[in-house]
Amino acid sequence: MENHRAEATYTALHAAALASLQALQGVIEDMPAPDGETRIHWGHVGSLVEINEQLAHLLRFATAI
Repeated sequence: MENHRAEATYTALHAAALASLQALQGVIEDMPAPDGETRIHWGHVGSLVEINEQLAHLLRFATAI
């Protein structure tokens, strides 16, 4: 019984993680890109630096399990 609950919980959390990943991908794709019309400033750069640092941290965590 306990193993079944753990498996059900894991399945739900796995689906939630994949949904979050998909949402994050959409956010990153919608961020400003230099295209001749958009003026990139240091705030944009700082945001991507922070995103990349957090993703690197998450990747280190996920690969250590």
